[in-house]
Amino acid sequence: MTLLLRRSEVSALIDLPGAMRVLEQTFREQADGKVKQVAPLRFMDRGMRLVVGGLEAQNKNGLRVSVTGGESMALLFELSSGRLISLMGYPFSNLRISATVGLAIERFTDPRAQTVAMIGSGRLALTALAPAVALRPIKKILVYSRNPANREAFAKKANDRLKVPATAVGSAEKSLEDADLVLVSTNSPEPALLGRWLRPGLAVFGIGRPNEFDDAVYLRASLVCVTSKTHELNYYDRKLDQPLIRLSQTKAIAWDAVVELADMVAGRVPAPELAKSIIIFRDSQGGYGDLALAAAAYEEARRRGLGQEISTE
Repeated sequence: MTLLLRRSEVSALIDLPGAMRVLEQTFREQADGKVKQVAPLRFMDRGMRLVVGGLEAQNKNGLRVSVTGGESMALLFELSSGRLISLMGYPFSNLRISATVGLAIERFTDPRAQTVAMIGSGRLALTALAPAVALRPIKKILVYSRNPANREAFAKKANDRLKVPATAVGSAEKSLEDADLVLVSTNSPEPALLGRWLRPGLAVFGIGRPNEFDDAVYLRASLVCVTSKTHELNYYDRKLDQPLIRLSQTKAIAWDAVVELADMVAGRVPAPELAKSIIIFRDSQGGYGDLALAAAAYEEARRRGLGQEISTE
């Protein structure tokens, strides 16, 4: 039998701290080679997105499919038998990003960090800001996006939602002047963050397009960390410039020196001295992280007796 779970039934089962615990364990499993990474797919003129992952240690694999402007669903299978164990309305896409960024913030920023720069004001900007405010004593948010009206509106929204003073500023460079950490989430056709603006002691967290950082961001970095090298190498939109991949292909930076967050979480790669380093982190599209949250929600739903058993025969 397959457990049918509505989005409304599972949406409250995992909060940010819970998602961080789930993903921390998943990254440890990834470091042990027990996670299957598959690059996400987009098709139907980018209207549909499919992410796939395998969780060997949990005896589960599956997929999440979403349609622009529509519903997102997750299918979970038992790895050993191939049995479909759950069909779930999936509400955790943004939570996965927040939790992943949160794990990186824990490792790459000073616990006393008080000022955050937010470059970008789109649909994922609050998703990026949430873990910074939850994990660090943030007292000020500096917001920049290309459209003045958008950045003013977003600053008001961030202030209202996060209860932290947020101010719109006139340039991306100005937003970095007093920042302890930088969050970037844009759909800009040109780099939104330039390496020449960065200084030692600054950590940058990107969740947008791969072209939102210029070459100098990577060339100046003391450490470049990504969620998944597989996903970075197989970004769906090949028309976009991918500075990190291009620089590694031309040997300007060493691909072997780019680390995955899993190795940081597992303690296999030590973090550099934060005060003297420029650290760059990129979240890489989802996949096994989405399935890990779906698996956690499934197990919790079973414990609570939620959902409806159905037969697919």
